[in-house]
Amino acid sequence: MKRNLLLIGVILFCNQCYSWDLSGIAGSRGKATGNCSVSLGDFWSIQNNPAGMANYPFISGGFSYENRFLLKELSFYNMAAIMPLKIGTFGLSYSRFGFENYNENKIGGAYARAFGPHLKIGLKLDYLIFKFSKNYSKRRNATFELGLQSDITDNLCVGVYIFNPINVKMKTLHNQRVPVVFRFGFSYKITNDFLAVSEVEYDSDKKMNYRIGLEYNTLKDFYIRVGVYTNPATACFGVGYTLHKFVIDVSASMNQFTGISFQTSLIFNIK
Repeated sequence: MKRNLLLIGVILFCNQCYSWDLSGIAGSRGKATGNCSVSLGDFWSIQNNPAGMANYPFISGGFSYENRFLLKELSFYNMAAIMPLKIGTFGLSYSRFGFENYNENKIGGAYARAFGPHLKIGLKLDYLIFKFSKNYSKRRNATFELGLQSDITDNLCVGVYIFNPINVKMKTLHNQRVPVVFRFGFSYKITNDFLAVSEVEYDSDKKMNYRIGLEYNTLKDFYIRVGVYTNPATACFGVGYTLHKFVIDVSASMNQFTGISFQTSLIFNIK
């Protein structure tokens, strides 16, 4: 009984903090830097800002898992694959949040391309599925994501991203709308080993969220990351390591309301 009450309370809290959970950040790198991802160009850009995968050099596959507040019912899974071609970079992804009696699913196909040395644009088409339990029918809809990145200088990159600009509804009892999410941010390479990132997020269902993070390459293939964000006030920490064709990242985040969450992600690059 205590566990059920705790789960109900956390889900109600998550509804305010995350709304549509699958518009959140995928991959432990972005999680560790305070959920800053809109200006990064890496594998998980396929979920966080499709423009960032435009110059990704490898055929790759990846998986990420987040255990929110140490409750398996609030697990967040992401899987994706990327293939760069001469005409641009293509990708497929799948995300799932929840458990058997309630889950949110997103299947997406993405395309990104660089237009010269200073502009990258990405588009992703999404198919959304809400599943409540075996006794209720699934709810489905489609929307899209659009992203842009610009390398202002060799050290400064600016990113813009929007999820669900058409403000689609799910066919539920109250025709609940999937929130519109807008992010704007930048990354600045202070030195070759030291990266600073920051962004702001607007979600139509909640307050503005401000984020800042740092990444330090201590050794050739080892990274240390820290970050914070404001809604709710949360501190983040993580590390990453590249081992031949594998990229392994882990992170943790904690706030005063719900405690600690763990994230891990694995990427396999075919070089």
